[in-house]
Amino acid sequence: MKPRTTPLDTVAAALGDVAGALRRRRESREARAVVYDADGHGWVLDPDSDLALALAEVAEAMIDSAAAPPGDEPGSGAAP
Repeated sequence: MKPRTTPLDTVAAALGDVAGALRRRRESREARAVVYDADGHGWVLDPDSDLALALAEVAEAMIDSAAAPPGDEPGSGAAP
């Protein structure tokens, strides 16, 4: 005979499913740097390398600049 499922068991199972989905989503969104040579061959840089960290910093600055409201861009001369 199958054990009875309580409401608490149902909630715990749902939370486990949500936690797993969030973990998979976060893992799939980890930053990675792919570099291509002149022939179009690419390779993934070590995420802890100086080059990968520098590229991530530049990418974040570009995203922040694009997401900033008009007049908030660095060097725009707008007063803070």
